[in-house]
Amino acid sequence: MHLFSGFARAVVVLALLMPFNSGLASWFEPAQTSYTETYPVPAGTTSAASGGRLGYPHVSVSGRLTVKSCCGFSTNDIMFGISNEVFGSKNFGIIVGSFDFEWDTGNYSEYSMGFSNKFDPGSPSYHDKIVEISVTEVGPPGSINTYLVLESVAVGAVAATAIAVSLVFVLLRRGKRRAETHDH
Repeated sequence: MHLFSGFARAVVVLALLMPFNSGLASWFEPAQTSYTETYPVPAGTTSAASGGRLGYPHVSVSGRLTVKSCCGFSTNDIMFGISNEVFGSKNFGIIVGSFDFEWDTGNYSEYSMGFSNKFDPGSPSYHDKIVEISVTEVGPPGSINTYLVLESVAVGAVAATAIAVSLVFVLLRRGKRRAETHDH
C-alpha cells in the first residue's frame, strides 16, 4: 500500500514536470526553432546575420523583416538578400517597412542574410536604420529537435530520481516498522 502511494506521488511529480509547451505530438514533428534578432545598419554599410541553428540541410526558413529608421527620418527601406555557399542566393531587392520571406537551404545547413544600407549619400534613404528579423527554421521530415530531446531526458531524470527517492523512503519505513515489531 505504501509502495503504491510513493509511486503515485512520483507519477504526479512526473506529470507536473512534463513540458506543457511541447506536448507529446511534437516529438514526432520535424525539428523547429524560432528566433528574433535586431541589427543596426549604419548609412553606407551592410550588416549580415547568419542562420542555420538547426544544423540540418534542407531546412525551410521563413520570417519577417522589419526596417526601422532612426533619428526621425521617414524612409524605412533597406536592400535584403539571402544566400549560402551551395544553394545560391536570392536578392529580394529594396524592402520598405516590413517584408515576409521564405528560403530553402538546399543541401547546406547554414545561410546568410544581408541588409545593405548603401544608398546614394544624397538620397533621403541615406541614414542609419535598424533591422529586426524574426525567423522560423523547420527541419526536414525525420529531423530531431535536440532541445526537445534534452528537455525530455532532463524530465525523465528528475522523474526517475523522484521515484527512486520515494521507493527508498518506503523501504526505509517498512524496515523501521519490521524492526519495531520484532522488538516488541
